[in-house]
Amino acid sequence: MKLRTRIALLAGAVIFLAALLGSGLSFRETWKSVMEEARGSGARESQQVMVDLQEYSQRLGDSFSPANAVHFLKKRQDDYTILALNGLPLYNQTVLPVSAVEQAVRDGGRLFAEGRRLLVFYEGECGGIQVFHLVDITGQYLRLYRMLGKIAGLSLGAAVVSVLGLMLILRRALRPLQALSQGAKSIAAGAYHQRVPEAGRDEVAQLGRDFNTMAQAVEHHIARVTDSEEKKTLFMGSLTHELKTPLTAISGYAQTLRRVKLSPEDRELALEYICRESARLDRLSKKMLRLLELDRDTELALEPVPVEALLQGAGETCLPAAREKGVEIQVTPSPGEILADRDLLMDALINLTDNAIKASPFGGVVRLYEEDGDLVVEDGGPGIPAEELDRLTEPFYMVDKSRSRKSGGAGLGLALTAVILRRHGLGLRFDSQPGKGTRALVGREYAPHFTS
Repeated sequence: MKLRTRIALLAGAVIFLAALLGSGLSFRETWKSVMEEARGSGARESQQVMVDLQEYSQRLGDSFSPANAVHFLKKRQDDYTILALNGLPLYNQTVLPVSAVEQAVRDGGRLFAEGRRLLVFYEGECGGIQVFHLVDITGQYLRLYRMLGKIAGLSLGAAVVSVLGLMLILRRALRPLQALSQGAKSIAAGAYHQRVPEAGRDEVAQLGRDFNTMAQAVEHHIARVTDSEEKKTLFMGSLTHELKTPLTAISGYAQTLRRVKLSPEDRELALEYICRESARLDRLSKKMLRLLELDRDTELALEPVPVEALLQGAGETCLPAAREKGVEIQVTPSPGEILADRDLLMDALINLTDNAIKASPFGGVVRLYEEDGDLVVEDGGPGIPAEELDRLTEPFYMVDKSRSRKSGGAGLGLALTAVILRRHGLGLRFDSQPGKGTRALVGREYAPHFTS
């Protein structure tokens, strides 16, 4: 059943019930008025019979007898008055026994017999004779029933007319929805450029505008997906790149142990770094496999992590690479905590620190600190042109391709950093000018408003 048919039928049912209810309330008052009038008229008629009988008995005086009372009613041809003496009928032209009439009086004066509706009145006794009078109100009931039928018919007619009118109105009003349906089918078939008419100012027209907005977003999203033909290659390359980070630290400390004669304390410290980074390598590989799967709904286990521990850990991990480049790493003590997956967020900071080291000249300084709630990695390198800043997190994009090739980079570190930060509800912003170094800022205010 179509939507417009369901709406029209429901509206018709509501109209029918409302009309029936309103008419029913009016009919109830009419019924009450008719019944009160019939009871009043019957009571007056019954009283008149009693008055006439009493006057007749007074004229006869002591000679009045039950036979006289019966003769009086026969003469009047009164078939609706019943005379009884000690519960036995003296005069009864009806099919009703006296006991039934007496019971009706006790039950409120109403009686239904032989398809007739009667009112029963008991006016007392006249010369020891009980006098009952019946009033037939069957005609009043029939008129009221016919009135009720007319009310129901009119209500039903109004509902039918309303249903037909609503169906015509809804058919025209919902016509734009057919265009929406066709547009959705076209988009599902691959015609992502499909749009629907937006004429009008009502809710359906607004739905059309919203549909076109959605279609445009879908088209842009599909365009991005279509342009990402190397998605699987990016996944594997990203995973390899991230695994290289702890491997670099392990290799650096291992070569130091192999080539440099260290004191027992320094040797234990180097071994501790190797063990720690090996454990982190194992954890990171599992988390990166889970994080970079096509299923983007995977939840991260976030916990409060001290900011200073993150910055200090990133600096210590990158220390061998910094010494080899002749770069100093300065970590400023920073209070507070951040809700994060410790290993993943630290890996993002390591990527930023590693890039800062690569960009710094010999003898330069890389600073890690917290500023106004942002985590900052700052270098004194050559800076980045303004037109390049927005593309830094694109996969495989490299500002200085010759330097990246020499360092073995593939342009994936910042892309993976952006993914990690986005999963934390964070974002990345770069402040840089040529010749004045670069600052990478990590904070919630830089987070994208949507995820692709």
